[in-house]
Parts: sequence; C-alpha cells; structure tokens
Amino acid sequence: MSDDGGQRARTSAQPSRGTATALRIERSAVALVVQHGFDDTTVDMICADAGVSQRTFFNHFATKDAAVIGTAEPRLDEQRVRAFIASNDANILAEATTLVSVAMMDAAADHELLAARMRAITSSPVLMQRQLERFSAIETELAEVIHYRLVRVSPADESAERLAEQSRLTAMLLAGAMRYSAGRVMQAAPGSVSDALDDTRQLLIDLLPKLSGGASATTRRDS
Repeated sequence: MSDDGGQRARTSAQPSRGTATALRIERSAVALVVQHGFDDTTVDMICADAGVSQRTFFNHFATKDAAVIGTAEPRLDEQRVRAFIASNDANILAEATTLVSVAMMDAAADHELLAARMRAITSSPVLMQRQLERFSAIETELAEVIHYRLVRVSPADESAERLAEQSRLTAMLLAGAMRYSAGRVMQAAPGSVSDALDDTRQLLIDLLPKLSGGASATTRRDS
C-alpha cells in the first residue's frame, strides 16, 4: 500500500472533525432542551454551550429541532434482517423487536445520550412529530422484511393480499413496541439501555400466548 493509501486508511478510521463538532452540538441541544424545554431553548444558547458560532451550527443543522433529534438516521442492520428472514422461531412479532432495537441503538451509539434524547423528544409535540416522521421509513422497511418471513412460513394457498395486510399490521404493532421501548429507555440507568430493550422482547414473548389463548396461558390459569 502506498503512503497516500495508508494515510487515507488512518484518516477514515478516526471520527472527522466535523462529526465531532456535530456531536458536541447535539449533546448541548439535548441537554438544554431537557433542562429548559424546547420552546425556551434557542440556537444562541446551544451555540454558547457547545462553543461554536451560529455559522458552524447551521453548517451542520438546518434547524434547532434537527440538532436535538440528531443526524444519525434510524436503520435496520442487514445481517440481523437476513437472520430474521431465515429464522424458524415461531414467535415472529417478539423476534422482530430485535430489529427495532437495532434501529434504536444505531440512532445513538452513546446510550446516555440516547436516553437524554428520548426525554427531550417526548417533552415536545414538535419533536415527537419529527421523530415519528423519521421512523415512518423504518415502519415501511419493517413491513417488507416481515412480508418475506411470512411468505416463507405461510400456507401456499394464502393470498398475497392477506399476507401484505398481515405484514403491515405487524409493522404497526412493532411501531407500538418501539414507542414502549423508548419509554423504557428514558427510565433506564446509563449503561442499561440494552437491558431495557431486551426486556421489551421478553414481555412480548410472555404476553403473546395469553393474547392468543395459547396452551401455556390456559395451563397457568387452570392450575
């Protein structure tokens, strides 16, 4: 490898200065909104707390709410998606929550920042609406992933229209699980965010047999 190539490799392995600046602005925006509320937090306050100029702020974020929500778009992990589609686990809804958890965790690798961001977002209707808009793309993608799984495990004579509706409904149920997980994340101590997300999945595993009248639920009630 040439010296130039080695330099490029070393540079790409480190966070860029712009990324570090954006993260500092995000931390300041989130902390100030948690402390003062969204309406009473100004761009001037965020810039002062982050130690940047307004020009630098607007080089990274078009609006104040964008700084609070952050630049990392929620996404699904491709490897987990492939594993989910190929899985034989009978509890599809509970297993699909692992995809939701990945989406949430990818949106902020810093768990403490993630929990603070959830508190900031849920404190403001404006931020809640923006976040719902961002996760609408994930909901569509989830429906597509779930459809692949349902096609594989469903009877051959089940109609394509029925499977499509089942996929959409499951994705909507997962959106509710996502909102529930967000509430658990807000209550979680720093470092225990992944435990809160895992607990959502376990709650679904325990709950779904009861909702469907499964044998395990009947056995416990009759015993």
